[in-house]
Amino acid sequence: MANTINKISAHEITKIYPHPNKKDVNFPVFAGASFIITSESINYLLGSSGSGKTTLLRMLHGIEKINAGELIFNDVVINSLSGKERITYLKDVGYMDQFPSDYLSTNLTVAQNLDYSLLLHQSLPREIRKKKIDDIATKFHLSNLLQQKTLSISGGEMRRLGLACSIIFQPKILLCDEPTAQLDNENKKDIMKIFHEIVSEFNPIILIVTHDNSITDPKFTLKIVDRRIQQWS
Repeated sequence: MANTINKISAHEITKIYPHPNKKDVNFPVFAGASFIITSESINYLLGSSGSGKTTLLRMLHGIEKINAGELIFNDVVINSLSGKERITYLKDVGYMDQFPSDYLSTNLTVAQNLDYSLLLHQSLPREIRKKKIDDIATKFHLSNLLQQKTLSISGGEMRRLGLACSIIFQPKILLCDEPTAQLDNENKKDIMKIFHEIVSEFNPIILIVTHDNSITDPKFTLKIVDRRIQQWS
């Protein structure tokens, strides 16, 4: 495992949306939430539906702005990044959506999706990209599907492809929204095994949003309660 320990810290973050039905009324999602997560382990985020789990991932991804407080990756203040700085930051961020079909290009082949993800994050010669694609396809049991259109593969295969696309460039931060949703126990075990292998291989900060208590470790779990974040240790 790499010696460097990467860290994300949140200090008194506040996120407010306008109320959807009432003019001049605000709806707070977070009110003074704080936490610390590191690359030493897989981190989990629990919370009821509508509590702000996906919103937090989007803030860490730089998609959502916060109203107050700070989100910091090592010494980089995420919420203060300029446009160019955010592009640089995002080259180190992998994101696995809850619905892979929404962000994978279903008209492209499996190999083309993997190659596109590499090209977005790294400038590599074609031969090196091909080797990376072949290696990760083997790891994710996708080798026999590389030339198939993504639209034609199964839901479980698409979920594995979504995770493969999010890690093929070895990000420093990996954000995952319900990666085991709708998977049977066997596929769930396979996905979680890969997450643990990722920690050993290139040491990213991993944050998994989930409703599934069976995959979490209480020592490394955050829970959203009353617009704040509880950190168990």
